[in-house]
Amino acid sequence: MAEMNNQFTMELPDGWEDRTAYTFMGPEENGVQHLVTLTIDRKIQDDNLKFYARDRIDVMANTLQGMEILKEEERTLDNGMRVFEMACKWVPLDGKVLFQRHYYMIIDRVGYIFSGTFSKQSMKTIGVDVERMISSFKPMIPETLG
Repeated sequence: MAEMNNQFTMELPDGWEDRTAYTFMGPEENGVQHLVTLTIDRKIQDDNLKFYARDRIDVMANTLQGMEILKEEERTLDNGMRVFEMACKWVPLDGKVLFQRHYYMIIDRVGYIFSGTFSKQSMKTIGVDVERMISSFKPMIPETLG
């Protein structure tokens, strides 16, 4: 099956699937390189937003040693889009405390996961910009892509 994004097409053999992830680099501040990643999950099993988010949060919590979940809630963004938001903190190997926000959404049976990395201070400043970015998200309808 051929997969298409905005830059190329490629034939994928049976057993392979597109797990596209985009990375958006933000400013570096106080030794933290801010970035947002968007992962697109085209083959979700259940379109229940809370279950979808919990499955992924559980995997992350089991993978990241010492991750502390600070907040979990289902809510509506300024644009009316329903998301499940999770905020956490963890200390990677370099000893610098990092904070992350993850926004999970499902649109037309496609899962979208936005993940942002912050310092404690920038979670309140740059975090506002990141939420505005996510609120502006409008996925392309598959029929319009090709």
